Amino acid sequence: MSIQRITLGLGIFYVAIGILGFVPGITSNGLLLGIFAVNALHNIAHLVIGAVLIWGSMSASVTMVNKAMAAVFAVLVVASFIAPILEQLPLNQADTVLHLVSMLITGYLGFAARPASALR
Repeated sequence: MSIQRITLGLGIFYVAIGILGFVPGITSNGLLLGIFAVNALHNIAHLVIGAVLIWGSMSASVTMVNKAMAAVFAVLVVASFIAPILEQLPLNQADTVLHLVSMLITGYLGFAARPASALR
């Protein structure tokens, strides 16, 4: 599977999370699917992250986009441990795990994966 396809898939996933965060019934008491802490700002952040990943998947600089997103996710992982400072963005353990996994995926795609053209 190519770097572009994985990046596109991750982008679609984040856009879906952003949209679902606004849907009553799927999000109740500030929890998406009863697991992930969300609010309007958090949902918008997911939409932006998803849009950047989708755009990046179609860009020649997909590797750079993944490097940048790995840095963003790393900041979010660290921020989850100092959440009182970032009260506007609710983060719980499930969010931390999701951001950590996203950081590992984008980090791999940005720093370690070889583009398909380099494999030929």
